Amino acid sequence: MGRHERDAKMSSPAYGAQKSIVLCGPSTDLGTEGYGGGKGGYVRNVTALLEYFCSDDLKMTLSPYSTRRYSRWWKVLLPFRLMADLRVFAGNIRRADGVHVMMNYGLAIYREFGMSVIATAFHRPLILDIRGGAFVSWLESAGWLQRAMASWVLKHADAILGQGVAVVAYLKPRYGEKVHHFPNFMQSRYLPSSVNPKLTQTELGVMFVGYCYAAKGVFELVEGCALAARAGLSLRLTLVGAESSEFTAYLDNFASPAGLRLVRRGILEFDEVQALLAAHDVFCFPTRHVGEGHPNVITEAMAYGLVIVSTRHGFITELLDEASAYFLDAGSADAVANMLVYVDAHRDEARRKAENARRVVQERFTEAKVLGRLRDLYRAALSLQSGAGQV
Repeated sequence: MGRHERDAKMSSPAYGAQKSIVLCGPSTDLGTEGYGGGKGGYVRNVTALLEYFCSDDLKMTLSPYSTRRYSRWWKVLLPFRLMADLRVFAGNIRRADGVHVMMNYGLAIYREFGMSVIATAFHRPLILDIRGGAFVSWLESAGWLQRAMASWVLKHADAILGQGVAVVAYLKPRYGEKVHHFPNFMQSRYLPSSVNPKLTQTELGVMFVGYCYAAKGVFELVEGCALAARAGLSLRLTLVGAESSEFTAYLDNFASPAGLRLVRRGILEFDEVQALLAAHDVFCFPTRHVGEGHPNVITEAMAYGLVIVSTRHGFITELLDEASAYFLDAGSADAVANMLVYVDAHRDEARRKAENARRVVQERFTEAKVLGRLRDLYRAALSLQSGAGQV
């Protein structure tokens, strides 16, 4: 081998023991610690991946893409955002051995298609990470161009990660063994070793975390708590998250009945949310969003031993069953009220369900289990020895 060939090989990103993965996701500057703004849990996933894959034989770096800011000009700015994102990505991929793209589909499919083309052109293994629970319904209803782009991206991916089992089941018949389940997870250092006793006070502490708008069932949640209070329960409802203008107007004019304390906290930092979870009894999530994914905060509520009350939308029933949660067959105010009254009257049963839910997190959704499997996928995509390095 000549000197120039040797120098070229040594400067190649594939040379040496350590391999690098470029993660294409939102910038952590969006507010890594913020919860309740619509991106907090998503950004925490990025941070967790960067922290986990930072040594041994695999190192991950971030190639950030832009996220939509709600303004009257967002459609005009979209092509410029696309070009800027692809330019940044093309520069970052030169120094990487593989690519992990967090896929949001919808209008983001144009960016994801461009990134996939660039990764293929540079002969970099592509790991496609389908986020959220709306992918299947989006794909089946999208126009021909977006469907064609999605098909090309999926075909050329070396591995496809589905956040929900339903996505895996949908894609596996066509794309085979390269489709894998990749759920959300809880970082080990945030998993509480023990939890405060729940349902020990007369007042029932009920909590909701998320962007507060109609599709999340927050109107029904407030009305349901009011009905339960009028039926004789003592409740404290804590709402964490940004509020839609309609919900803000509703709450500003809402008259709490006797027995109901309504606490509005807005967007909070991660540690503040964890402290609130530790101090509440019930996590109520009456979402009406059919494309609900695997919300980080539900996993966290399970880990903190809260009683989970939820509708069955999206991937929620993949996390919980009748032994570990109470399900609302309808996300109506009456259904919420009736379930809270039932939980209050059957506290021992509710505690057992909460204990089962906490056990589910420990057995299935820890960082070591989920990211350990992802490390194996990276190694396979990069043709690394499965025994190299330690998890």
